[in-house]
Amino acid sequence: MSHIHDLKWGKLRKGKWTLPLHRNSFRLILMENKKKSATNEKVSKYIPHDIAFSILHKLPLKSLKRFGCVRKSWSLLLQDTRFMNMFRNNFISNSHRYHDGAPIMLRVYDAFQSGHDVLYSFSGHRFENKIKLDCPNLFEEELNNFKIFGLGSSDGTLCLHGLLGLDSCKITLWNPITDLFNPIPPSPVESSLPDAAKVIFTVVSSLHGFGYDRGTCDYKVIRRVHLQCDANLEYVPSNDILGDSPLDQYPIWEIYSLRSNSWKKLDFDMPGYVSCIEGIQAYMDGFCHWLCVHRCRMIPCLVSFDLSNDVFFKTPIPSYVDDCFDVKAKWINLAVLNGFIALLSYNEKTTTFHISILNEHGVKESWTKLFVIGSMSCVKYPIGMGTKGEIFFIRKDKKLAWFNLSTQTIEELAYKPMWYSCRIIIYNKSIFPIEE
Repeated sequence: MSHIHDLKWGKLRKGKWTLPLHRNSFRLILMENKKKSATNEKVSKYIPHDIAFSILHKLPLKSLKRFGCVRKSWSLLLQDTRFMNMFRNNFISNSHRYHDGAPIMLRVYDAFQSGHDVLYSFSGHRFENKIKLDCPNLFEEELNNFKIFGLGSSDGTLCLHGLLGLDSCKITLWNPITDLFNPIPPSPVESSLPDAAKVIFTVVSSLHGFGYDRGTCDYKVIRRVHLQCDANLEYVPSNDILGDSPLDQYPIWEIYSLRSNSWKKLDFDMPGYVSCIEGIQAYMDGFCHWLCVHRCRMIPCLVSFDLSNDVFFKTPIPSYVDDCFDVKAKWINLAVLNGFIALLSYNEKTTTFHISILNEHGVKESWTKLFVIGSMSCVKYPIGMGTKGEIFFIRKDKKLAWFNLSTQTIEELAYKPMWYSCRIIIYNKSIFPIEE
């Protein structure tokens, strides 16, 4: 009110002195200012489409969906072709923030020279640099043939298991940079099987998760253990020969801690898969993920396990997200793309790739299909996905190639495999190697 008092006496405190103002003149100024503010308010509520597109296409997917509550037109942006092209380009260009410079590994079966699996490391802007890696001879009785679990390394460490593998498989953690490895011991559950039961039953363990718990600075492994009965033997009630063995309550879920070098039973059941298929497991930000079919309703779902809190989330996968579940596609993988869990599938009938991402654990509607790529009739068999959305595959001419999402072009990889038994592995280095 002090400035009004000054105006009454002909003074205006806005950096300078002015001539005396009449009270009526002052009222006219106030009315004019109200009109201007009303006009400015009306103009500020209108945002041209081009400006809105330039702002909204740079938002994270979760924020973009929230802005759909502001305007109906914004809620339909994911159906707008022009907007989605802008959103996809920004999505791919930002992927370097999460895995900038992360090399890939190619695991191939060398049948002619070594007779076992070998690893190659590819790096560079176009993966032009190739180095053959020395693999530890961890599974001598299996001719050093092994599988690398999941998408690849977790904080610099790989989880290896033998090819005789998932039936009471041997597991080893290996850091290629330091060349340190830690064999994982069997759990008490495995040794609890009575000798009389070993004639009839086999302990089968299926790896489901491997990752790094940053809260406890610990590497952890998740698996599902159950009994498999010899089909050629007559049925014998399990209670008669299993006794007090915990395997009588199979399946059992276990989690291994490297820090304590011990297994712990998880007191709940989760959806799992019967056999371990390469590429349907992923790790990201303290969560292990795997694809499976729910045992009751047969609805495909993604299971996400929190390594810090020992809790899991189940996210159904709608048929409109990836039609690979409807047509029973030959190939489907999980990937990590720009900080999101991505579902990548190849439809052999249409020769197209589909890429969908998950925005929120446990929310079916949070799946969003971002890319439909094709037709790519040159693809013989996909073998994996890179950190920036590169799709690697074997062409029908038996050459290795990859599709660049940014340039929408196909480029060759400097290696020609003799067999289709090869796979892309993501390797992220770590300054915190596993301890001896």
